[in-house]
Amino acid sequence: MSEQDYEHDAREQGWKPEEEWKGDPPASGFKTAEQFVKDGEQIPGILKSQIGRLNDQMDSMKGTFAEFQDYTRKQQEKSRKENERLISELEQVRAQAVTDGDGAAFAKADRDIQNLEPNEPKAEPIDPLGQEWATKSTWYGKDRELTELADDIYVSIQRDGYTGKAYYAELDRRVKNARPDKFENSRRNKASTVEGGGNRDTGGGEQTWANLPKEDKATAERFIAEMPGFTKEQFLSEYEWE
Repeated sequence: MSEQDYEHDAREQGWKPEEEWKGDPPASGFKTAEQFVKDGEQIPGILKSQIGRLNDQMDSMKGTFAEFQDYTRKQQEKSRKENERLISELEQVRAQAVTDGDGAAFAKADRDIQNLEPNEPKAEPIDPLGQEWATKSTWYGKDRELTELADDIYVSIQRDGYTGKAYYAELDRRVKNARPDKFENSRRNKASTVEGGGNRDTGGGEQTWANLPKEDKATAERFIAEMPGFTKEQFLSEYEWE
């Protein structure tokens, strides 16, 4: 190719010789038409290489994201099955409590079932008398001892045949007769009972990051690196130990 051909191609790409240049010189310095054309021919190769690396990174991210979605689905399914198992066991406990006339056991199992069931809106009948009683009985749900006492005796009140207003009047009477000291001084009703805490049994400290199988630890590290917000603690809390 002649020099004239290089100059023609270079000018089409925006090149100008030094004598025609106006303003500050280019940062890369002045180039001949031939050098300008040859440098330009290298750019597509560089871009192609960069694009290839980006595509490889995107493919890797897609694979990790798909694996993470599968991992999340498995954890959700595991949690759902565990909830169903616990609810089934609690329903048996609740049924046995009715048979035994154990109001406390019935109330506890019923509350535990409600806590485990999905939070979906349910159309439940409203008991206006119950709402009125709960509004007046400000201690219910706040004073743990009185609340458990009421839960313990309500089945026996129903079994004795009380219904409607008579049921709630009898409930008040039995609670107050059982703990008159709670109602003698109104200031005592404001006291709250705090349940004692405890430490979760972690199985002797064996379920640690250091004890994860090598391949599972590698998976967790990839999730942590590429999934925003995902932490080592989350993986350990959801990991199914052998």
